[in-house]
Amino acid sequence: MDTNTQPNNASTDPETVFTEAERNAMRAFIQRAEVRLSTLHRIATAFVGGAGLLVLIPIFFRDVFEKLLLIYLEHVYNLFPSMPPTNGALLSTVLLLLLLYPLALSLMIPLYGVYLLLKDIVHFYFTIYLPGFPSNLLNPTFSLHGITFPVDESPTAKREITRFQYRREHMNFMMAFSEGKRKEYFDSFIERTNGEILPKSRDIDDLAAKDALPEGYDATEVARFNAAFGIARSLDRTLVEEVAMTEMALVRAAMYLRRLVIRYAKTLLMFIWTTTITFVMLPFLESERYPMVLVMAIGYLIWSLSVQQILRQPINWIYRHRLGDVNREHVDAQLTYLERVVEPCTKAAIVASVGATLLALLTLLQ
Repeated sequence: MDTNTQPNNASTDPETVFTEAERNAMRAFIQRAEVRLSTLHRIATAFVGGAGLLVLIPIFFRDVFEKLLLIYLEHVYNLFPSMPPTNGALLSTVLLLLLLYPLALSLMIPLYGVYLLLKDIVHFYFTIYLPGFPSNLLNPTFSLHGITFPVDESPTAKREITRFQYRREHMNFMMAFSEGKRKEYFDSFIERTNGEILPKSRDIDDLAAKDALPEGYDATEVARFNAAFGIARSLDRTLVEEVAMTEMALVRAAMYLRRLVIRYAKTLLMFIWTTTITFVMLPFLESERYPMVLVMAIGYLIWSLSVQQILRQPINWIYRHRLGDVNREHVDAQLTYLERVVEPCTKAAIVASVGATLLALLTLLQ
């Protein structure tokens, strides 16, 4: 065999060999990909902090929604005093309920956006599937899995690396638990998963046969140590397998991140729109010169008429150079999920606001 080639131990084709140039190309790709993956994770980190939402949420709840709710509750009485009590009470109840629906919806849509955003963040950072582990091992783990020295780069170096790791004093670095906690955590975890959490590439018998374990090793401690590798999804792979995993990791991160960013933009726009409408309404609501029910009905009519357009705005911005020519069939359904879910609710809010406006005008005749 050419001294510049080494066998690839990937299970797909163990006979394949690569030139040193090809192996260097794979190493260089992994280095570039790690930078790209790190960039994607830094972008996601900005959304974990919440950015603008952390500023808007306290304002929304403390300065906006609380005042609206107090004003609303102050007007829970018969708004049609000139009518017979039964009719007046019935119409008042209908009017107040019609107002309550868009008021509650203006709170729920931004909060639902935050809920979807948090769910996207969890999906971005965690997974229950990873190539190389049993498909029925459904233990949640960090999507940015651990990486080890490729097994086909240098068997000698790999053995020495492994021997260094399995020294008892070194294993404590990853298992800084008391004996009781190690048994409670690792031993029970191995038992509950029927040993499937243990990486197949770190079978104790295979490690011992390769002289990768030090003399007098403790099999129990080694198993616990291997379980830690399994929890982090650190599997000894070949260089080809590392390249393949890196490519998949990049695709996965980009796929989840694009949805996360779009939903963040929509949620932030909804907070801004709802807060703006409410701030405009509040001076009129706090003044006795203007009827509360009419101001609130008109305000929420304007709010509900614009919700769908605002939620579609981030996608429209992407298509801005097409002058509004947006082919909705080409837009990922995950990117339009929020507006599709709330659309029936916003249509109902429009109807409720129109009905509330008509009944509010009727109160002026009282």
